[in-house]
Amino acid sequence: MKKLFTLISFALLFGTVSAQEQGTPANTDAQGTQKKDIQDLYPLSIYDTRIRLKSVNFVKRHADTGKGEILDVQVELESRVPEDNTYSIYVLAGYEGNQVNEAERRLVPYPAWRKNDPKKEAKTLYFTNVMPTPVTALEVWGQETLNKKKAEVEKLHWQGFEAEYPEPTFTETVDYLCKNNAKALGFTLYGETGPTQDKVVQYNYVAQTPEEKKKQVHDTLPKHTYTIYNNKYQTLVTSHHYSQYRPNFLSFNKIAVLVFDPKKQTNSLLFRKFYDISDLKLSR
Repeated sequence: MKKLFTLISFALLFGTVSAQEQGTPANTDAQGTQKKDIQDLYPLSIYDTRIRLKSVNFVKRHADTGKGEILDVQVELESRVPEDNTYSIYVLAGYEGNQVNEAERRLVPYPAWRKNDPKKEAKTLYFTNVMPTPVTALEVWGQETLNKKKAEVEKLHWQGFEAEYPEPTFTETVDYLCKNNAKALGFTLYGETGPTQDKVVQYNYVAQTPEEKKKQVHDTLPKHTYTIYNNKYQTLVTSHHYSQYRPNFLSFNKIAVLVFDPKKQTNSLLFRKFYDISDLKLSR
């Protein structure tokens, strides 16, 4: 019996050693599925000595079409080295509010004796505008989560409540942008040589066509999303966020600025700054 036990132990030990020798990579599980290194998803910005975020300023103004407002977010960046370097940037503007359903509260008021209201503390985005390109709820959530969210709203509709289809939260949207920076706006932060004459100002503005001037409209204005001013050691990236006047119009009150080093495969986030601009007034 003792001899049989020894043989079984030896066989198990030999099998374990063989498996380790054949082995699997450190970031691969037993089924051969590639695992993602936790550093690939590191949510914080990594300090880079080559670049400094000097300031972020905001201007809210009337659109020249008279049909909406434009929020300008001016991001001033400084190079700390004499070489030219390329970076990329997202600017997220949105309106963030609480999750209270006013129609439901009118029918069933919240108990006055309860001091805390979880739905007032929970935040959601009612609309977003991302520079340089829009981001949809499907991209952020995926199809399965989006279907669940829609089902919850439809249930409220069947119960007789007013409810709008939700947007991903500010945190969810920022998290998605941090992990998917391929669509971020690329720009060059110049050093000692400075930009050439044709690179001093860069933009995607589309002027009015003769036909639009006759009709006094400017349909391409919302597509003007950025203007970049380049100089030696300094770059000013201005993002333009258009919001059209409509029933229940809401202006932007929450901003996120994300700057990346696109040459890095992982941990490419250099700056992640959040701003509350609820008190920003419309310029005259």
